[in-house]
Amino acid sequence: MKKTITILVSLLFVISMYSQNKVIDPEPKGMVFIPSGSFDMEMTINKVSRKRHVTVDAFWMSNEITNGEFREFVDWAKNNPEKKLYQIKYNVTTVTDPVKGSMKDTMIRVIMPINVSEISSEMTDPLLPENLGKDYKNYFTDKKYNDYPVVGVSFKLAEYFCIWKTDTENEKLKEKGQPDIQAYRIPLETEWEYVAQQPIGKKVKSVPSEAFQKVKAGELNDWGLNHFDDNVSEWVIQNWGGGSIIRGGSWKTENSIAQRQFCDPNSKEPYIGFRIVRSYISGIK
Repeated sequence: MKKTITILVSLLFVISMYSQNKVIDPEPKGMVFIPSGSFDMEMTINKVSRKRHVTVDAFWMSNEITNGEFREFVDWAKNNPEKKLYQIKYNVTTVTDPVKGSMKDTMIRVIMPINVSEISSEMTDPLLPENLGKDYKNYFTDKKYNDYPVVGVSFKLAEYFCIWKTDTENEKLKEKGQPDIQAYRIPLETEWEYVAQQPIGKKVKSVPSEAFQKVKAGELNDWGLNHFDDNVSEWVIQNWGGGSIIRGGSWKTENSIAQRQFCDPNSKEPYIGFRIVRSYISGIK
């Protein structure tokens, strides 16, 4: 009897852990699959610059987030001030195996509610490009700029966009009785650099006379993504220390993927935008 109870407890433990972490990985619309791989990266750790060989797990990545995409989030927040968003985080927790009595670290899903009113207090219309003339009047609100990169978004607002996008998709899946997707998030610097280093594969229509280009215009790398060295600089998360920095060139700075700057996460500059990623579950694509 004791043995039977022990086995039952073990099964309940496994089922519980699985249900807490169960996810699916359908192909995200408008994102590109990035296979795992390794590359050499110049990194600064504790103010010391060194080159390290970095291995990156597979993930999905978008092009730069557009005015049209971000405006959907802004409009939703303005129209739903009393709602909550639910941020999904994974915390490392030590658990005890009920059979062996041994302890191990495991990833536990933690859902954190966020009041939309808190987001709205952070949300102002993104900054207009400065000194670019009347052609860019109402850059964020004019629908003719829907396919251009959103700018003037702080790191915090970019994170809120990821939470909103994840929560919105999970709500639709919940209605269909399906489990959660992996959360959208800001890229790690290693992920950004890994894709940015890919060679250029082909060109699509470009308008070099403009300060901004549409996010899908310009030169595409071998994975079909672009604008790592121009258009707008982008928010990324530093792997070591977790700070927010911006990477890549922009209309205002030198065109180079080597551009790297520590930046106040509350900064809203007319040359800073962002793109998003989603982790990939091995074996499902």
